[in-house]
Amino acid sequence: MKLVCSLLATVAIAYALPATAASLSPEMTLSLPLAEASALGQIDKLVVTVTCGRISSLKDIPNLYNIEFGYDIPTEVVLQASPRLGAAAVELGRWSHVVRVRSEDDACFNVTVTAEGRTGESRHWNARQLGVRK
Repeated sequence: MKLVCSLLATVAIAYALPATAASLSPEMTLSLPLAEASALGQIDKLVVTVTCGRISSLKDIPNLYNIEFGYDIPTEVVLQASPRLGAAAVELGRWSHVVRVRSEDDACFNVTVTAEGRTGESRHWNARQLGVRK
């Protein structure tokens, strides 16, 4: 009986894992427009909003930045990054390719990024401008 239960569990896992992996959308990396980096200078605040998806990973986060995650509404994930008190802010290019996202519902999936420089000037980009397919 133990052998039968073990065999059934193995077969169930073998069928469940590929189905789970297939249902995940591909991970997409946000590419920030570096041409606008000089206009903003050092980044005082970066806000990434993902609708009908999630932030799947962060890679090589600039040092000494506070990272906050939240949910404005159930279908919207918000990441906000700002330099810690007394820390030197980095330029926009340092944030390019740091944030990776996944879609959970392609019909309503969207990503926006807003960056604010130390001068007070800000820029806003949509999914297409960030190199993310909708």
